[in-house]
Amino acid sequence: MLPVLILRHDADAGPGYLGEALAAGGLGTVVVDPAASEPLPGLEGWSAVVSLGGAMGAYEEAAHPWLAEEKRLLALATAARLPVLGICLGCQLLADALGGRAYPGTGREVGLVTLRLTEEGRADPVARHLEGTVVASHADTWDLPPGAVLLASSDRYRHAFRLGSALGLQPHPEVGPDAFARWTRAKPLAELARDGIDPEAVIAAVAADAGRQRETAARLFGAWAAQILAR
Repeated sequence: MLPVLILRHDADAGPGYLGEALAAGGLGTVVVDPAASEPLPGLEGWSAVVSLGGAMGAYEEAAHPWLAEEKRLLALATAARLPVLGICLGCQLLADALGGRAYPGTGREVGLVTLRLTEEGRADPVARHLEGTVVASHADTWDLPPGAVLLASSDRYRHAFRLGSALGLQPHPEVGPDAFARWTRAKPLAELARDGIDPEAVIAAVAADAGRQRETAARLFGAWAAQILAR
């Protein structure tokens, strides 16, 4: 089986529980970090493509020229009907690449967030595992690409969509509590306070829920791995 291409945008934002699920399915992975000036490969030779999270905005192409190249790769992979998964920044890049729009939101979602699935989300073999509480860490959002279906939302933001073989997930089901704690403590305290977020409280809540989050991730990413293996 060809390996899965994983596009990482921050050394501390790796595949996490997603990597565990792919390994459990017997799928190899290759990690490329375009933000660290690693060249993006061509589309040939991959069984699937993943775009992970990162601190930059999907719309900041002037500051990060590789974003435009990554968007082209995601669009080509979707057109070729390869399984494509975008998580947080990757979801925003995917939405933008497929004709939607990524842009700053009206405030941060950090910590445990409750999602509501749409009818399409409940029927989706992967996204149906998102129902309930997930870990989020973002301030940007996105509009649905033409032809895409919305799968899940929180009270504040859209959180999942599908367009053909491409699946975008705004939350971070791949992240464990230790990495989440590092991310949260690195955020400007003034910005967190402005959005009513107590960093230590959300860190403690995510840590307390870590076992359930890991089980959810195993089901979610196991289902996505099964789609790759079924091709």
